[in-house]
Amino acid sequence: MTLQFVRSGFIRRPQAVLHIARALAVLGVLLGLTACGAGGMWMNGDPAATRHLVPPGHDWSRPDADTRMRDTEWEACGGQRSGNISPERQGATGRETADLSRDTLYAAQRCMLGKGYRYTGSCEGDIPSRYPACQAGPSP
Repeated sequence: MTLQFVRSGFIRRPQAVLHIARALAVLGVLLGLTACGAGGMWMNGDPAATRHLVPPGHDWSRPDADTRMRDTEWEACGGQRSGNISPERQGATGRETADLSRDTLYAAQRCMLGKGYRYTGSCEGDIPSRYPACQAGPSP
């Protein structure tokens, strides 16, 4: 097929060469962007940073409650069965959605404290130190 284009003189035309060059340039840019995005955490820092993250619903204990009961009560407090938190709706901006997520997490923490659970997660750092669970008392 390419040989036919060469014989017909199509490839020698300046517009055709320009179109091919543009297509190759666009393809190169797209390939470069895809390759850069493939790294994920590898491109942004330490890939092991998120490896040991525990969902916030799993950071609770109570002597008479097993994990199944904890998960059920976490869900009753507004959390998800997986142990994560998700607001019931999204905000108009990223900031509003973040505020809704924070409020949902804080409400779930207050609920778990009210059910007699003890927070076993970390209270170190600027954000966790403000958790209602961390304000209630020291974590182990």
